[in-house]
Amino acid sequence: MLDLPRCLRTLARWSRAAERWWCDLPGGLGFYGTGYEHWGVQTNQKYAGAMAVLAEKGAGVAGLDRDWARARALAAFRFSLATHRSGDLKSADGRTWGHTWITVLGLERMLYGVRLLAPHLTANDRAALERVVCSEAAWLAKEHERGGKKGVFGSAWAHEGANAPESNLWNGAFLWRAAALYPDHRDAANWREMAHRFLINAVSVPADASCEAVVAGKPVRERFAGPNFFPNYALDHHGYMNVGYMMICASNAGILHFDLKSAGLPRPESLDWHEEDLWRVLRRMVFADGRLARIGGDSRVRYTYCQEYLPPAALYAADRLGDPHALGLVQNYLKLVEQEFEANEDGSFYGTRLREMAAGNPYYYTRLESDRACALAMTVAFAPLVKAPEPSKERFETSVQGGWIDPEHGAVLHRSPKRLAAFSWRSYGLGQGMCQPPDDGHLADWQQNLGGSIEFACDDDGKHHRKLLDAKVAAFEGGFLASGSIMEGVDLQMAEGWRGTDSGTHRIVFVALPDGQTVVGIEHAVCGARHAWLRAVFGMNWLLPNDIFNGNMRVLDTERGTAEFESPPPAAALVSLGSRWACLDGKVGALGLYGGDTLSVQRVPQRRGGKYRSLHVEAFAWPGRTGLWAARPGEALLDCAWMAVSSASTLQMRELAKANTEAGIDVKNSSVRALQVTGTDGRAYCIAANLASVEQTISGEQLFGKEDAIDLSAGNAHKFASTIRLDAGAANVFLLGARR
Repeated sequence: MLDLPRCLRTLARWSRAAERWWCDLPGGLGFYGTGYEHWGVQTNQKYAGAMAVLAEKGAGVAGLDRDWARARALAAFRFSLATHRSGDLKSADGRTWGHTWITVLGLERMLYGVRLLAPHLTANDRAALERVVCSEAAWLAKEHERGGKKGVFGSAWAHEGANAPESNLWNGAFLWRAAALYPDHRDAANWREMAHRFLINAVSVPADASCEAVVAGKPVRERFAGPNFFPNYALDHHGYMNVGYMMICASNAGILHFDLKSAGLPRPESLDWHEEDLWRVLRRMVFADGRLARIGGDSRVRYTYCQEYLPPAALYAADRLGDPHALGLVQNYLKLVEQEFEANEDGSFYGTRLREMAAGNPYYYTRLESDRACALAMTVAFAPLVKAPEPSKERFETSVQGGWIDPEHGAVLHRSPKRLAAFSWRSYGLGQGMCQPPDDGHLADWQQNLGGSIEFACDDDGKHHRKLLDAKVAAFEGGFLASGSIMEGVDLQMAEGWRGTDSGTHRIVFVALPDGQTVVGIEHAVCGARHAWLRAVFGMNWLLPNDIFNGNMRVLDTERGTAEFESPPPAAALVSLGSRWACLDGKVGALGLYGGDTLSVQRVPQRRGGKYRSLHVEAFAWPGRTGLWAARPGEALLDCAWMAVSSASTLQMRELAKANTEAGIDVKNSSVRALQVTGTDGRAYCIAANLASVEQTISGEQLFGKEDAIDLSAGNAHKFASTIRLDAGAANVFLLGARR
């Protein structure tokens, strides 16, 4: 099923391009990347593992010199061992490496390949490997420290400084590996016990504190040190809902699982603790095309790093957890890799999208290149070990339908055949929504997507000048409701000397309707207690990538006709579409409901997706304004509502625009915003949002007319004459014309 020869051919072509970043050293040593400490060390280690796979598994690959590949692998491997703090050489920056909470991650991502090199290792190589492995194991077992905290620990919230799921996983895996490699070592028994402690506290949840289940001879509660995940497996790693590190946790379990299996070594019973529960949630956060659905955003480069470790995680899910769809996800991931690889002219994995980084930051660029090389090599090494599960009669998309919610973290998701909808309050940058087909991961950029955007004049330092004030999420059959508010313009600074904070309040309501296609947004933002200088305000902020994965071309249909948006544009501009609605590539649509005259799109010639500017992105707004201007205290910055539709055709968007010509409802209450909309299912829905900090009451007749209604989020039936109570700062969703 998986095209492993193609993986090897791609890896072989990449290895020649990677020579740009190779450094030969005397004595048969060398390194890939910068050779610097920390990521430079791990970059070289991942390269060594990948080149080992290429050398030992690459028979028949045209143009590949396997002896050369083996020499590169051995040189990088030997340089890595020699520059460890227990060795006698320095790295390229004059330092040694080792004895940190993250050190053994690179070793874990190298040693599966080193195992293949066993026939070519000298006695000195084996002695050096034992020296490094035992040195790191001793430090982990007795002196482990991360962020000033010692031993094994966990905490659900990142701000508490003890959220360590991924490092607990790889450190536990490494301790077990050390004991398996050197079972006669005097500390091997202690390493095994410490491995269990780390692993139990990797994918750990609050209920583990009292869990009586016996794992590796002890009740879980006896080894429990803290929850690193929330009860429903939300993860607050790096301070936001981090789907990527959920995948890293699964991938490191997979790396150890397959390496032990290949060597016939015993595996730790604790390795699988909660991994099946995590995978059950995580697989809903993967598009059918193999791309991660980062419902909480990403603080790094788009479509890299954590994304690359889907193969070892999914192969593990197939072999150990019995997921019949996991191999298909790997296959589709490989297609994405190949698509980007073929779009580059230099044989690199990221040479086009990350050209700016490659020219200025070889340290980070080669780290990312080595991650993808590592992923391909692991696929080649691990896939033949997979015992394929029995095929499922159920399609993958059917298997991941339904909802997921973690109210404490403020994240919610609903997946249906035509829509993956999600909202995360504690996303990277805060307030991120999603509404797109579940089979296409290239239809949304992450940061503040569908959450509106307010930029102040001095809001250009790369920081997020936002603070979450309140947040609620609630699920109902077929959809969900998210409501809350964000303080905008926090801790601003103008050169030279002015500082200010709390520049405006932004209230957001985000509803996934139970029609399986639509989300509706309501936004209300006001300036704070002083004049504020702004440079851009976007309602909706619908972010659509336009890069190599769609041929740098998007086709947009509006009521004015069809237009082509080629990327990159020649100059920056805010383009008015002269239309309330738009449909992009016949896949997703947007419709303004009130608060604007036309949709507009902000176009810029530079890549801007994320911190490292790794994607060309079109930013659609309802309404949209750019340029410098001052707002008065209390002035409305946004007062709008909009609709986003997944799997939408142009005809459908045109009909929805007609059906929702006058969606806004004037309820004669300045603290309430309400609208009636028709969904793609033809049913009518009412959404009412209370903007005030106190409860509001309103008559059902004002909201529903003469219709009866059911409050979807509460399950209550209302007559049109009822008095409806709206909680402070909350919203309600009603299905009209419904009878119990």
